[in-house]
Amino acid sequence: MVRERKFTQDELYQATHNLILEVGYEKFSFMLLSKQLHISRAALYKYYGNKDELVQEYLNDQMEQMVKNIESIEWSTDFKEKISQLIDLIFKYADTHAISNMIPTQNWTKENKNLPNVQRAKQLHNIFFSFIQKVIEEGQNQGYLLADIPSMFIIEQLFHSITLPNRARLSATARANYIKEMLFYGILQEPE
Repeated sequence: MVRERKFTQDELYQATHNLILEVGYEKFSFMLLSKQLHISRAALYKYYGNKDELVQEYLNDQMEQMVKNIESIEWSTDFKEKISQLIDLIFKYADTHAISNMIPTQNWTKENKNLPNVQRAKQLHNIFFSFIQKVIEEGQNQGYLLADIPSMFIIEQLFHSITLPNRARLSATARANYIKEMLFYGILQEPE
């Protein structure tokens, strides 16, 4: 029998994060999570009616942290450094983005669209996306980024780069650095 014990919100979120990355959203369950935390499933049901409620709250927490990072980072006035900071921030939350992409969209967009957690998620996403778009357009207006490439396409490329499989098993920092190098300097060089 599983021993009932208290768990912190951070422990719950970290276990949720790790387990979803390990087994995927579809296989993620309160049974697996309770085993991971060494608690009963009933302990989880005291706080959440189902896994969607927990995952939505976890993702909102992560988005809150991203928005706090946007507000607390001392953004460089040098655009190249600023775009580098932005890419680092995006890659810092690459796992969260991957988890978000695993969730079937219909779970939170139709019958649940007016729930406070879903509304908050949309609000946080808009803040984060608007900031990224503002930085990209700033770079285009200042001549650092090609103005004839739509800003949305650039944003999509940044986000697609974090969803690529990590077959090289690089850290998030190393992956971000290689992406920046490819974006800033390309992949071609003159042969010696």
